[in-house]
Amino acid sequence: MKIGFGLGHKTRGWLTCLLIACAVASSPCAAQTSAGDKAMAEALFDRGVSLMKQGKYSEACPALEQSQAIERGVGTLLYLAECYEKLGRSASAWAMFREAASSARAEGQLDRAKTGTARADKLEPTLSKLSIQVNTARAVSGLQVFRNDQPVPMGAWGQPVPVDPGEQHVEARAPGYASWSVTLNLPANGALLTVDVPELTAVATVATTAVPPAADAASSEPLPAAPTSATAGTPSDEGARRATWQKPLGLVLGGVGVVGLGLGTYFGLRAISKKNDADDECPAKTGCTDLGKKSNDQAQSAATLANVFVIGGAACLIGGAVLYFTAPSNHATQLALRGTGSGAMLELGGAL
Repeated sequence: MKIGFGLGHKTRGWLTCLLIACAVASSPCAAQTSAGDKAMAEALFDRGVSLMKQGKYSEACPALEQSQAIERGVGTLLYLAECYEKLGRSASAWAMFREAASSARAEGQLDRAKTGTARADKLEPTLSKLSIQVNTARAVSGLQVFRNDQPVPMGAWGQPVPVDPGEQHVEARAPGYASWSVTLNLPANGALLTVDVPELTAVATVATTAVPPAADAASSEPLPAAPTSATAGTPSDEGARRATWQKPLGLVLGGVGVVGLGLGTYFGLRAISKKNDADDECPAKTGCTDLGKKSNDQAQSAATLANVFVIGGAACLIGGAVLYFTAPSNHATQLALRGTGSGAMLELGGAL
């Protein structure tokens, strides 16, 4: 005896959307930055700020750089720019203040945008610049110029470019030519240094002739045809094959769903905690401190992650349950999903 009922296109589409939403929500790209990465970024930021307060700028700057690389933020940019300025890296500080102002303006943080612009404008007259002169009319083919092992674009050749004061290593390379380099010191406080790249000297090359390998003897006999099989699997074989992957996949999706719900709960509690911290640092009359603004940013990020993980976790849990309980078993009663002309048919069969 068999009992059948149809599973139409709408139901199949719902199941497909459910599995896609589950996969996207459980992917690291869905939240852009994972929970572990966010925690690492915050720990590095706190360490960098603490080291700056102790005057240990050479240790603080790398910590802030790593935090910014993991999770970008206007507050981190401003602290990193100030750290560069304390180390005498005026060009890096100037560029970082300008980037912070641009990012703050795009996010509607006008106070921070004004701060970044003002600090950049104050630094601009003190910037030291390096000009690398290249005679492009007589330059050899494939010429490349490097400053401190970083390529210098052709558009920057001959232009005074702000760089951090200190040792500068300039090198020119081209295929078939001997490289040229020079190392010099760029003073601080608005100095201008010009470097002239000379014509490179060609390197003599020795021509070599490649000897072709001996051709292998070709066989005149055709290769035997691969055996083929026309035997189709039985319905029970198809059910067994589905059972081998459907139940494990259902369990995996269910586990991912449980983890997602747990992470959603964690980030929900974290959002509440950070919002309370922001409220404490943002009195109505005096305005928010930098710490209060960062806590507010962290609260919003945590709330977004909580929504993503809760929705994704629920989707995975439901999808896993559907896969697990619709998987065929090895007993007499069998459940099979079969395609039809108008959709799909879910069959339940077995002996009474």
